[in-house]
Amino acid sequence: MMSTTKATINSAHINWDCEGKFNFTTGFGATKAESIIANYAALIAPVILYFFSWHALAWSSLQVVVAALLTLDMIGGVLSNSLGSMKRFLHTDQSLELSWMGKLVGSKFLFPSVHFQLFAVPLCFDIGWSYAFIWYGVMMSAIVFLHAMPMYLHRPIALIVVMISIILATLLASPVGLEWLAPIFIIKLVLSHGVREEPYRPTLSD
Repeated sequence: MMSTTKATINSAHINWDCEGKFNFTTGFGATKAESIIANYAALIAPVILYFFSWHALAWSSLQVVVAALLTLDMIGGVLSNSLGSMKRFLHTDQSLELSWMGKLVGSKFLFPSVHFQLFAVPLCFDIGWSYAFIWYGVMMSAIVFLHAMPMYLHRPIALIVVMISIILATLLASPVGLEWLAPIFIIKLVLSHGVREEPYRPTLSD
């Protein structure tokens, strides 16, 4: 009988089996390359931003730390949620024994809804509270709309939302030095977490 969880289609190995222990940043059964991407790739972003932007803004040490943490969270989240090892967990039909953290990450509505990180921006930077409320509202509205649509339209709908968010970020007030933050927030939760993709693997057994 042909497996319903494993297949090789057009030379692409797809494996939906979630085996082993759940990892918060990589899902199930990550390869070494996936683990490196999830846990280390985002570290370069705050370094680049500091030397090419933030150091000239006369920020306090607290502002630099907050900006760095937000950068790591957003960019790291985009990468983690896009991994094949995470995709097979996020969109699995498999019955899994999970901790509360695993259940939270796997929830298509609850996980995005607890992302209040943008509310740290008006606390620490020169921007009004409307910044956080508007972008949080855009994100949650997009999530609800996305999951109300047929699955075959999810990717283009998510990309439409991403492109609109990039345009809006140039039109709405944004904190200097963090103009890119809101669109990446949208990419992390609407495109990377919300859109189902096949969990491509290096081999059919991975």
